[in-house]
Amino acid sequence: MRRALAAAVAAAIVLSVSACTPPVPEVSAAPSPSAAAAVVDAQVDRIVPETSSQLTAADAAMDATLLTNRVGGNAKIVRAAEYTQQKADKTALPDVIPSATQAVYVSGADTWPRLLVGVTEQPAQDVTPIVMQWVQDSVSTDYQLRGWAHMIPGATLPAMAGPNTGAAQLSLTDPDVSPTPKVAVDNYIKLLQEGATSPLNATFAPDTYRDQLFTARTVLTGAAKKAGGTYVDTISYDETATYAMQTADGGALVFVPVTVLSTFTVKNAKVSIPAADLALLTGPKLTNQVVHSYLDVVVLYIPGPAVGSNPGVVAAEHNLVRVSAK
Repeated sequence: MRRALAAAVAAAIVLSVSACTPPVPEVSAAPSPSAAAAVVDAQVDRIVPETSSQLTAADAAMDATLLTNRVGGNAKIVRAAEYTQQKADKTALPDVIPSATQAVYVSGADTWPRLLVGVTEQPAQDVTPIVMQWVQDSVSTDYQLRGWAHMIPGATLPAMAGPNTGAAQLSLTDPDVSPTPKVAVDNYIKLLQEGATSPLNATFAPDTYRDQLFTARTVLTGAAKKAGGTYVDTISYDETATYAMQTADGGALVFVPVTVLSTFTVKNAKVSIPAADLALLTGPKLTNQVVHSYLDVVVLYIPGPAVGSNPGVVAAEHNLVRVSAK
C-alpha cells in the first residue's frame, strides 16, 4: 500500500542566514589606488534608484516581466520564483530589499564585464544588511542586478577602495592573492560537497551558510533512510559568472553563483511538499522523488597577506527556483 510521506522537511529547512549582525563598516580608500573608477557618483545615483523602482513595481504586481534593464540573470529568475511561491502561499513573501544603501563599492576596471556592489541598510532589527551585485556586460549595456545575499551573522565587509578610484577587478587566478580566488572558491565548493568532516573545514572561517546546509543534509538523509530511500545534494558553481574585487588589505571579495540540487527519494511511498514549493513544479507530477533546485549566492572574503586569517563567507543566500520529479 502506497503511503504519503511528508518530505516537506526538504523545504522546511531554510538556510536562515540573516540574523542580526554589527553595522557594515564604511567604505575607505585603499592604500594603493587603482585605476579611475568605472562608475562615477552620478551613475551610482541613477543605477541604484532605478533598480529599486523596478523591484518595487514588480513586487507590487508580482510580475517578473517588469524586471528589465536593471534586474536580470539569476536575480530575475530568483525573483520570479518568489512571486510564484507568493501567489500559492501568501505567507511566502519575497526578500525585502531596502532602497537605501550604506556603502557602495565601484569597479576601477577599464574593460568589461564590470561590477558595482552595494550594501543596503538593515531591513529589520533581526535581519542583516544585504549585499547586492550589479554587472555591466559591455559598454553598450546597463548595469544590471544579478544577485543579492544577506550578510552572515557577525560578519563584516572588508574596506575597499573609495569611489574616486574604484576597486581593481581581479582575475580568478591572480597570484597576488593567496589563496587565489579560484583556489579559494574551488576549495569552498569541495568543502560543501564533502561536509563538516572535510579536512577543508579548518581552512575557512565558520559560517552559518555551510552549517545549515550540512544540518539539512543530515536531517534529510535520516528522513529518507527511514523511508527506505536516499538523499543526495549536488553542489557546483558557475566560474564564468564569478567575479573578484580587490580589498584595501590586498585581499579579494569574491562573488560566486552556486547551484544546489537536492534530490530526495523514497521507496513504496509518495513525496509531498508545501504548496509554495509545489507551485514551482515543472515536468511530471511527483511520485517517489523530488528535486529542489537552488540558485545561491556566496560572497567570499580572502584576507590580504598582513591580516593572517582564513578566507570566510561574509554573505550568502539560498534561493529555491525550481522543483521537479527528477
